[in-house]
Amino acid sequence: MRLSQLNHPAFWQDLRLLSLFDLTNLEQGLKLHRDSDAELQAAANRLFQNGVITAEDGGYLTPFGVSLLEHLDHLLTALVPAASPN
Repeated sequence: MRLSQLNHPAFWQDLRLLSLFDLTNLEQGLKLHRDSDAELQAAANRLFQNGVITAEDGGYLTPFGVSLLEHLDHLLTALVPAASPN
């Protein structure tokens, strides 16, 4: 089941939008404008419906959203190689 979820484009759009939030400044939200990418707008709507963000057009992370972003940060730290110095 997890593999099929990873192959769903909406999953990646949701992660993309979630990754735009800044864990170091939770008082900074996001605002998607009407001319924003339709896929990001759809992701914002899904995240809002799932209780991750406070508004359909972005807003702020809910406590649940902060937890998800922390998990995403841990996954990226563990699985994405750090840039090598040149």
